[in-house]
Amino acid sequence: MSIGILTSGGDAPGMNAAVRAAFRCLKMRDPDCEIVFFRDGFRGLARRLDSSSDRNVDRRAVRDIIHRGGTFIGTGRVPELLLPGESHPSYAERVAARDDFLKVAAINLYQMRVDNLIVIGGDGSFCGARIIGEAFRQHFPRRPFRVIGIPGTIDNDLHGTEYSIGYDTALNNVVDAIRKLRDTIESHRRAIILEVMGNTSGWLALQSAIAGGAAVVAIPEVEETWDHDRIVRSLDAGVRRDYRYFIIVVAEGVRRRAGEDWCEGLKRKLESDPAIESHLGHPMEVRINSVGHIARGGSPTALDNTLAGLLGSGAADVAQLGGLENQDPVTGDVMVGCRGPQAIVTPLDEVIARSPRLVTRDSELYVLSQRLMLSAEQPF
Repeated sequence: MSIGILTSGGDAPGMNAAVRAAFRCLKMRDPDCEIVFFRDGFRGLARRLDSSSDRNVDRRAVRDIIHRGGTFIGTGRVPELLLPGESHPSYAERVAARDDFLKVAAINLYQMRVDNLIVIGGDGSFCGARIIGEAFRQHFPRRPFRVIGIPGTIDNDLHGTEYSIGYDTALNNVVDAIRKLRDTIESHRRAIILEVMGNTSGWLALQSAIAGGAAVVAIPEVEETWDHDRIVRSLDAGVRRDYRYFIIVVAEGVRRRAGEDWCEGLKRKLESDPAIESHLGHPMEVRINSVGHIARGGSPTALDNTLAGLLGSGAADVAQLGGLENQDPVTGDVMVGCRGPQAIVTPLDEVIARSPRLVTRDSELYVLSQRLMLSAEQPF
C-alpha cells in the first residue's frame, strides 16, 4: 500500500518541513514504503495521475526544501467541494460536479493503492479531506483508508493543537513590519492603522499587537474592540500623556463584521477629533497600511520548522503504526497536533466541529492585551 501527502488551502511557512519530516520518518521505518506526492492540493487527486502526482518519490525530492517558504508541491482550493444552499439556482449542477470530482478522486486513490492520506492545511482543508475520505469508503468499502491531518495555517485557529505550522513565521513577519513602521510614525508623530490577516479569528492580530507594542488592537471576535469612539478616547488619553505615535493593529475580519470602510471611518474620526487636535495643536495624521500576504512569505522560523518536524513525524507514526509511537492505536480519520512539545491525536470530526478556535474575552492573550495596551482609564 502507498501513503499520499498533499498540502491544501492557504500556504503556510513550514509546510515543506512537514512534508520532509513525514517522508523521512516513513522511510526510516520502512525503506520500501511507497510515498505519493499529490500536486496542487486536492486538485491533484482528480487529474491525470501522470501529471498531478509524483509516485514513489525518493529523498532527492525533499532535498533543500526545509528552509523554503510556501509549499513545493503546490496548494489550492477546490470550489467543487463546497455546496451552496439548496435554494441556490445551480445547486443540482454543483452537487453533480462535486460527485464527479469525488468519484475521480476515490478511483485515483484506489488505483494508486493509497491507504493513508496525509493532508497539511486548515479547517477548510480538513472538511474537504473528510468528504473525500467518506467518498472513498463509500465506493470501496472493503479497502482501508484513513485521513491524517497536520495543522498548517497562519491563523492558528484549529481545535486540537496549541500551535499550527506557519503561525510563528507570520507572527514574526507582522511584528517586523510593525517595528519598521514605528520609525516613520514616531518621526512624524502620526498614528497608523495596520491591517493583518485573520478573517474569522484574531489570534495573529492580537499576539502581534502585544509583541509589537501596539496601542490598540481590534479583532472580529470582541465587538468592543472595534468601537471607534472607544479607540478615539484611548488615543486622546495618549496624546494628553505626550505619546509620540500610535499603532492600531486590526484583523481583516473586523471589516467583514463592522463594515468595509471601518479603517477609513476610524481615520476620519481621529483626524477630525477636536480634543486630539486641541492637545496636539494640529489635526492628527493617520495612515492606513496592510501587511497582507507578506505575512505568510519567507523562510519559516526555527519554531515552525521544529513544529513541522514534530507533527510530520507523528503523522508517519499514525500511518504506519496506527497511532503515535508508544501510545495506544487510534481509529478513524485524525489530526496530529501539539500540546507543548508533545504530539497529540484528535479525531478529525472533533477538530472540524470545534474549529475555528476563536479568541474570547477570557482568553489569556486577550486579558494580557487589555493590561498592556493604551486605555482612556490608565492612571499614568
